[in-house]
Amino acid sequence: MQKKLFISELAGFALCCVIGTLAHFFYEWSGGLFIVGLFCPVNESVWEHLKLVFFPYLIFSVAQLLAFKGRLTRFFMSKALGVSAGMFLILVIHYTYSGAIGGSSTAADIASFYAAVGAAFFVSHTVLRNSRRGKAGEELAAAVYLFFLCAVFFVFTAAPPLIPLFRDPVTGTYGI
Repeated sequence: MQKKLFISELAGFALCCVIGTLAHFFYEWSGGLFIVGLFCPVNESVWEHLKLVFFPYLIFSVAQLLAFKGRLTRFFMSKALGVSAGMFLILVIHYTYSGAIGGSSTAADIASFYAAVGAAFFVSHTVLRNSRRGKAGEELAAAVYLFFLCAVFFVFTAAPPLIPLFRDPVTGTYGI
């Protein structure tokens, strides 16, 4: 089981890197379809780029849950912690380097994306590998948290707060 889990997480890392990279362009390629914008970045804001980690990771997690037929303990907790770590890493890297150099760097943003996906899968794998049977309430809370994050992405795509996290640095606009 451990070997299958490791291979699954490694495949997930590779798949999420590819899908996340392509997802950067899906909204533009779709001609600005609203439904695509809910799942993919609609602008160059830091917030919108968190979708590059969140949605491919979430989709892979659903596939992984089905593949392992519920035999993984603390599954939702591992995925909630993993994706949170990945998104947090993007925020930390972006705001640390951009504050230090006084601007942004496409290369640093790309590197932070791949590091974030790696962190998400590392945390997830570590929790899954070392987990004992958790409390049902913890799993439910983690699943609700993931659902909540998804809803927040949808809402803040359509109606983002007017703060720098959501501002497109290229156009100065917010959301769709």
